[in-house]
Amino acid sequence: MSRENGQYQVVINWDEASMWNPVLRSDPARTADAGAIVKTLNEIIDEHARVGVDILVHCLFAGMQTMIPDCRSAQTIRSRDQSVSPFELLTILDDAGLDLIDTIMARCRKHGIPFYAGIRMNDRHMGSGSGRAYRPPVQKMIDAHPECELKEFPGALDYKYPYVRDAHLAFVEEALSRYDVDGLEYDWPRWFHVFKASEAAGNAQLLTDFMRRTRQLLDAAAQKRGRGRLPLGVRIAQTMDECVNLGYDVAAWVKEGLVDYICPSDFFFTDFNSRTEDFVTLAEGTDCKVYPSIHPGVSWRNPNSLMGLEEYRAAARNFYAFGAHGISPYNFQYHWAGMLSPNYPGPADMWPKAMSFLAELKSQESLARNDRHYLYHPLWSGDTEGQAPTWSYKNDRIALDRSTDDPHGTFTFRMAEDLTDKALSAILEFKVTYMIESDELEIRINGEVIPSGRIESEWHVGQSPDQGRSLGPYIHFRVPLDAPPAKFGDNELSVRLVNRVGMARRMLNAQEFEVRVSVNA
Repeated sequence: MSRENGQYQVVINWDEASMWNPVLRSDPARTADAGAIVKTLNEIIDEHARVGVDILVHCLFAGMQTMIPDCRSAQTIRSRDQSVSPFELLTILDDAGLDLIDTIMARCRKHGIPFYAGIRMNDRHMGSGSGRAYRPPVQKMIDAHPECELKEFPGALDYKYPYVRDAHLAFVEEALSRYDVDGLEYDWPRWFHVFKASEAAGNAQLLTDFMRRTRQLLDAAAQKRGRGRLPLGVRIAQTMDECVNLGYDVAAWVKEGLVDYICPSDFFFTDFNSRTEDFVTLAEGTDCKVYPSIHPGVSWRNPNSLMGLEEYRAAARNFYAFGAHGISPYNFQYHWAGMLSPNYPGPADMWPKAMSFLAELKSQESLARNDRHYLYHPLWSGDTEGQAPTWSYKNDRIALDRSTDDPHGTFTFRMAEDLTDKALSAILEFKVTYMIESDELEIRINGEVIPSGRIESEWHVGQSPDQGRSLGPYIHFRVPLDAPPAKFGDNELSVRLVNRVGMARRMLNAQEFEVRVSVNA
């Protein structure tokens, strides 16, 4: 499923400012004047070209706001009006008669990188605006039409009302008329919900009609420009069930030829167990491509940990093995946003080094010859009790209840590894909280008991926030993986508490499963 030249594609998505603002802010000289800003913007796009980015998506619209100057269909956001950083930098370009999007797009053209306009479909970063001096455009629409607010999701609009859908299409039409973009991407995961939860599945036909109208606008723009088809990509929920529950009839979008690529995505984290093949099967026999999203984040309540190159390799291996045509980085600025704010974990010196990760992810050969690290952490846990922003459950773990007669459970982990290859060695690791050293655990891989003599275990007093997710006392297990019993694809880990010594009232949780694959010299 790779490209003819043996390379997979990288489709990177940037929000309104994260591509350029951290870099510009890293050095006051970069913002000295419009010329310095343009120079930096060009350097940023040059870096995208160097690492082989295939499509650059830049958000132009979120929450009925846009960076487009003097926009008719949405409110142009500028710091001089709203004291919103980082958009004060755009005023410097405005005063010099320059347009940010034109500048970025021109440099992309120089390198042959298609530039797509990104549209966030129901962004709620600004909230409802209640109690704020600045009331965002979404709140103004809600003030005028109170019925269109999704009260379950403050700051969100209900797409069942035609005027909400029309307002978004009006912006698309204006953006296509003002910029010679190469395509369009709808970012539904910001923030997934566009209908009441109880009405979403029943309203799917409204979104499908919306997608048809979008395709008509793109086709009309292509015809007017005398060029071929303008692609439409969609960033969607990570699983088919989530898409159905949200009202996204992705099957219809693909079957009718409305979309050219789909990016299954969690809201904030990379899921190594994603069922990429469900979307690949959906697209079979069509020209639609599948680019699963990769995120720097590891899991909720783990703010200081980011994916590294070994983790990205493993995720990409899993995606490609099940038919993906490439990957789509999202929120990639977390790798270097520490240069902007201490609230972001990425150290400043990772710009532009982290961009080089993307070059390696394009090649299956490069992935195969280097170590991989698979992570299967609970994506959404803590106060959310495992509930993701889609309202689905993503708190993978094995709960062992001491009070039951037979505490046991299973977990399925996916790894695109053939461990019969003598050049590879692998270790499975996981943690069991509130287990004590006198307890005894039986571990099976795909039904085969792992001899206790092959299992390493180490007791820890706990895990502090600077080490990852906060955990109570736990035992860290390390289990060598051989084939058999381990296999390429989905594997079942089974754990059973066969000797219970600890406190009966304590629930044990096996969690933070990982597989480290080493390529031996």
